[in-house]
Amino acid sequence: MKIKYRVLTGIIVGFFLCGNVYAQPVTEPQIESQAAVVIDMDNGNILYKKNESEKFYPASIVKLLTALVTAERGNLDDTVIFSHDAIYDVEQGSGNPLLLEAGDKLSVKDCMYAMILESSNQAANALAEYVAGSNEKFAEYMNEEAKKLGCKDSNFVNPSGLNDEKQQVTAADMAVIARAALQNETVREVASVKDYRIASTLNNPDGITLQMEHQLLNGDEYSYGYAFAGKTGYTSAAGNTLVTAARKDGKEILAVVLKSDMTHYEDTIRLLDYGFEAADAKKEEEKNAAEDKEEVSEDIDLDVIKQDESTVSYITGNIFRSIIIAVVLCAVAYFVLVCIQRYRRKLRKIRKQKRIRKR
Repeated sequence: MKIKYRVLTGIIVGFFLCGNVYAQPVTEPQIESQAAVVIDMDNGNILYKKNESEKFYPASIVKLLTALVTAERGNLDDTVIFSHDAIYDVEQGSGNPLLLEAGDKLSVKDCMYAMILESSNQAANALAEYVAGSNEKFAEYMNEEAKKLGCKDSNFVNPSGLNDEKQQVTAADMAVIARAALQNETVREVASVKDYRIASTLNNPDGITLQMEHQLLNGDEYSYGYAFAGKTGYTSAAGNTLVTAARKDGKEILAVVLKSDMTHYEDTIRLLDYGFEAADAKKEEEKNAAEDKEEVSEDIDLDVIKQDESTVSYITGNIFRSIIIAVVLCAVAYFVLVCIQRYRRKLRKIRKQKRIRKR
């Protein structure tokens, strides 16, 4: 009876020990934002998705696409002259925190920092005019770039991200765009700094020190130590939108949230924590799969070797048997020839004796 109990106990313990060999599934986070996507920056694989194909207003995270198009088509050292339209052709109430004026002159580089760090709509408009001559033409470039990246469900009509019924995006598309933007060295550098000082303007003759608005990169309450780049967004129609890239132990992931009601930072922290866990789990899964494949390959190699050995043995045996058969056949043939020759000699002798008798 004791032996049976010991065996049963061993089986139960073994079951639980074996269960611990396999990675436990990572629990997906609960978030309030209406849409979100987390991707692996290295390969673009989706680690998390919620309403990823549903369309929403993007707000200022569009400026990452504006920065990418500008970086690809412009020169950072060129001078941008702010037109009247660049300053005032913005949605009422959207503001002008840097107090830029028509006639201001800034480098493309300074405009990029103003647009990304402090979300200057005027800087976005000025860059669009510098690159394409107008916001409308620049929007064509934006859509061309998005299409080239594989985006199918988003449309862009202005460089700032201000409200427009025709300008809507999906979280999946924005993740693709943000990844491409942050893979561009210029955009990555601009979207990663906490502060930057631009040259003098008409209303700020001593220059302006810009501060990164993204709280996970440059905040206290919502600071996230692994975050290294990103862009904020807000309009009345879009709600809070946010793009955040983070790096941990050499692994980079990116989170996009759309249509949030002031939960964008909490949601993003949950998403990034989950993303790193999911990426680690996926890496471990791929590692185990590779090891299993290698073991199978080794088994196959052993089988092949065994098969080769069997084949060699089979061929060698056949050759040996063939040699023996050939030797036997030669011996038989020789014996037959000897018999025939003896028979002929005997036959000739008999014929000779018959001729003698006749004489």
